[in-house]
This record gives sequence, C-alpha cells and structure tokens, in this order.
Amino acid sequence: MPFFPVGAPEPLAIRGPFAALTIDAQRRRVFAAGARSVVMLDADTGKLLATVRIGGALSVAIEPLGGHIFVATRDGRISEIDPDRKSVVRSLDAGGAVDVLFYDSSSGRLYADGDGRAALATFDTKTFAATAPVALPGRVPASLAPDPVTGELYVEFSDRPEIAIVDPLRGTVRAAFPTPGLLGNRIVSFDDALGQIVIVGSNGILDVYDRAGTRRARVAVPTGAIACDLDTGDHVLACTDPAGLTFVQLQREAAPHIIGTAAPPGTALVALDATTHDALVVRSNPDGSGAAMERFSASPPAPSPSPSAR
Repeated sequence: MPFFPVGAPEPLAIRGPFAALTIDAQRRRVFAAGARSVVMLDADTGKLLATVRIGGALSVAIEPLGGHIFVATRDGRISEIDPDRKSVVRSLDAGGAVDVLFYDSSSGRLYADGDGRAALATFDTKTFAATAPVALPGRVPASLAPDPVTGELYVEFSDRPEIAIVDPLRGTVRAAFPTPGLLGNRIVSFDDALGQIVIVGSNGILDVYDRAGTRRARVAVPTGAIACDLDTGDHVLACTDPAGLTFVQLQREAAPHIIGTAAPPGTALVALDATTHDALVVRSNPDGSGAAMERFSASPPAPSPSPSAR
C-alpha cells in the first residue's frame, strides 16, 4: 500500500520550522505549531482557518470532547487554546520546558515530560493546576505513548534505552524492560489493536515489543528519525527524517515492512488522519521560509483524461 502525493503543496502564510503537528479528525482541523504562532488549517483543503500568536511552541495535545488544544512553550508554560474563539483562554507555569505533551481523556489530566526532570509532570485540566508528578527515579522521560486498553503509559527515556510501564493513576512504575540497540532520538508509539509497542531509533532501527516487554521484530529504517505518527486503523506508521518521509506497515504476526517513501523538501513533520487515513505533512526551509502543507494518500490519484476523451 504505497502512498501518493495528492495535488500540489499548499503554501502557508506562516513561518516554520514546525515543532508540532496534530489533527482533530472529528472536526477536520489541523494544528501546526510554528516558530511564532499556532495555526489551524482545514484538514481537507489546507485553508488557513485561524492564527494564534504564541511563540516557542514545543508540543501540542488535543482535548477531543471540546476540541481545545494545549500548547507547551519554550518558556515553560502550557496554554489552552479555544479554536472557536481563536485565542488563549488559560495558561499555567509548567515548571520548565515541555517537549512531549499528552492529554488523557479518562482522567482529564495532562502528562508532560522534558526539561531534564526525573518525573512525569501532571496537570488537572479542570482546575488547570499541577498535581503530584509521577516519580521516575534516575530516569529522564523523553517520549510516551498511551495504552487505551490498560490505561497505562509506555515511557521512553533520553538517558537510557528502556521502556517503563507507568500506572498514572497510582503514580507508580509497574514494570520496565530494556530496549538494547536503539540509539539516539527514540520515538515510541503503541498500536492497541495489535498489542504492539513500536520504537524507532534515530540510528535506523525499528523494534516491535509486546506488552510483556518481549521483542517481536526488528527492521531497518532510514536513519535520523525526527518524528512519527501512527494510524491504528490501518496500522501504518509514518516517520520523517532529514531525507524525507517513510511509511511502515505493521502486522499482527509478522515483521513490519516499508511500504513507501517520499521526499518533501525542507524540514517536515507528519500526522496521519484517522478519518481519511491520509498523511498530512507540514514543512519549511531550515530558516523557516517556504512553509507548505502537502497531502499523501494510499489511493493513487485518478489518471488525467486522454486528449481523445475530452
């Protein structure tokens, strides 16, 4: 199932480079965090719907029921944006820069890592205040993925190749297992239907683990992974690296395999649309100029009519 570009790239009247990208598939909105603002785009057309001036964004998370988004910035704050009002409605001091932000619908909490802390910071979104952090002694969290079946979090660390299984409600680490061979930046995703923890290292290794911490597969992927997104409906993982875009098909009882690549110019981020299963890419030149959004689809574009058919 290769992926094909759909139409020409849509220029964006904002500056990159982009730090975060996510899709609200239900409301057909795309949120891209640029150097000076967070923009809301139409997920189907790429049309600019709103711009909220907020600089230094590092990560974003969506509250799916109301459609609000949370943005963590380099100055150590987390802001809540109401996309309909096109403005920041609340803000709090996160105690340091937050590189990864996750909203847990079941508890109404935000979980945040970053800034070298040996803990997951937690925030109650009703009171918009910090709650007790989840201590991770001796470990510095760098990436996390939720398990919607168990309610646990799979947490990866910047200072060691290891996954901890965290019970966020109890605030404890239930178990941990090593992930040897994965070096550099490591990105963790979880496919709940397959029961697979997928970890991509920037040294060009993709590993698949089960919930018990047993490695089930290892495959080679392009080096230098920057960011990944997972479509659990089609079990497709999309990752960006300095050379472009790679699509990987996950499988239940077999090793994953690469099903396509693309080379959008510039520094890119990717998000997979859970409704259409398309991949949306935002990119810019390294200096932030030339920002654009591009769509890739698993369905090949319709052929142009031949001259005789016109």
